[in-house]
Amino acid sequence: KSLRDWQAYNDCRKKIDDFLEILPLLQALSSKDMRPRHWQQLMQITGVQLNLAEDVFKLIHLMDANLLKVGEDVEELTTGATKETQVEKKLGEINDDWADQVFEFGNYKNRGLVILSMANTGELIEKLEDSQMALGSMATNRYSAPFKEEVTSWITKLSTVSEIIEMWLIVQNMWMYMEAVFSGGDIVKQLPQEAKRFQNIDKQFMKVVSSAIETRNVVQTCYGNELMKGLLPYLTEQLELCQKSLTAFLDTKRAEFPRFYFVSDPTLLEILSLGSDPQAVTPHFQSGLFDSLTEVTFDKADKSKMLEMFSQQKECVKFVKENNGILEPAPVFAAGNIEVWLQALVDGMQGSMKGIIKMANRNVNEMDLETFIFGHPAQISLLGIQFLWSADMQGALSQAKNDKSILNKAMKKTDSILKEMIALTTKTNLTKNDRRNLETCVTVHVHQRDTSEDLLKKKVKDPADFEWMKQCRFYWREEQNTVIISICDVDFEYSYEYLGVKERLVITPLTDICYVTLSQALGMFLGGAPAGPAGT
Repeated sequence: KSLRDWQAYNDCRKKIDDFLEILPLLQALSSKDMRPRHWQQLMQITGVQLNLAEDVFKLIHLMDANLLKVGEDVEELTTGATKETQVEKKLGEINDDWADQVFEFGNYKNRGLVILSMANTGELIEKLEDSQMALGSMATNRYSAPFKEEVTSWITKLSTVSEIIEMWLIVQNMWMYMEAVFSGGDIVKQLPQEAKRFQNIDKQFMKVVSSAIETRNVVQTCYGNELMKGLLPYLTEQLELCQKSLTAFLDTKRAEFPRFYFVSDPTLLEILSLGSDPQAVTPHFQSGLFDSLTEVTFDKADKSKMLEMFSQQKECVKFVKENNGILEPAPVFAAGNIEVWLQALVDGMQGSMKGIIKMANRNVNEMDLETFIFGHPAQISLLGIQFLWSADMQGALSQAKNDKSILNKAMKKTDSILKEMIALTTKTNLTKNDRRNLETCVTVHVHQRDTSEDLLKKKVKDPADFEWMKQCRFYWREEQNTVIISICDVDFEYSYEYLGVKERLVITPLTDICYVTLSQALGMFLGGAPAGPAGT
């Protein structure tokens, strides 16, 4: 205890305490993160010049530099050195990463390695975004000051790489689209100027690809490459001109054959390029050209002659025309431009359906129900049942004031037809299409029977009564030689589109209201927008 009173003890104690206080600063200064620029800053902070030569610089020089007086500044300096090292390390990683990044190419048709590999390019874009994000945060970091030039340089490089890759992918996609269009077929003959323009585009694009394949490195290919910088915008502009001409060309084709409006541009171009090969066009019938027509049968001897059409359900209908009560074969010929023979096919389809419907209108009163339903295409079987019911009810209502039992008789007939159809469903030899056809007829006729019952209950005795007028009624008008569908005071002509073997949802009172509303809207040249799975 008495030692504490000695001056020597106090001096020794102070030296030890000061050393303990200065030790963390010395440890921080001994870090590998300290660069010559940091030692220069330390000299400025302490006001002491230090000789940093390896064999001269000693610990005592730091001890004599009064570090404790500027402890906070020294701490800030060493912390900054650590943070700057982290920035330097990240920059080094970015440098190493992009030194190894190369473009990979994939095969395209028979052209060889000419298109950027999608998987590799996707990863490249992801890496590009990550690096740009890291550089962006470095640019705003105060510890990046010593590397400002390098950070700015990398931001510029990667920004250019990003722009070039984006432009390249746009050009590549447009080139692939145009290459498919101008690689042959009818379009080249119809657009000779654009085909010539595309040949030039193709040569220039191959130059871009060859240059990239030679260089391979991503940054070297995209940054400072005048070929890329000059050619890609030029190719984009030229391809857009080609695209514009193609769009105008497609518009003229759509004006000539309006069903092309329901087909997307790429599909339409493919269809047009196949125009001289009708058999190759058939897979595109369901791309928006027809509701249910999916295939046609071509004559074995004459490949341009179409004899039959098929639905999605493989129901077959021959191309025919009605002549004095007889159906005669009326093959459709795929001759001329594609829009011409497709229109001929539409006319042939509608003409065939019209002829069969005209015959069915007579047959429905003469044939037994089973023969009628299974002896006609599904949509015509259903239409025949609707003709029969509409005619029976219209006739009964016209005579109801004079004959009180006639509505009862019509009701009984409707009921007996329904029972006969239900009995047919028990047959075990029905095909899938026959059963679906029969089920559709039953579904619709159940509603017709319910309507007849409702009219009887309400004692309707006038065909002009709204209870009857609001129903969906089907008539074959001899004077107009067409099918007329009437709802209220609006008449529609049947479109004769081939529908195949369709299923029908149960008709509810709400469906009836929708029919009335939509038919009134269409009658006033307005539109409607049914929503939901049943459109109600």
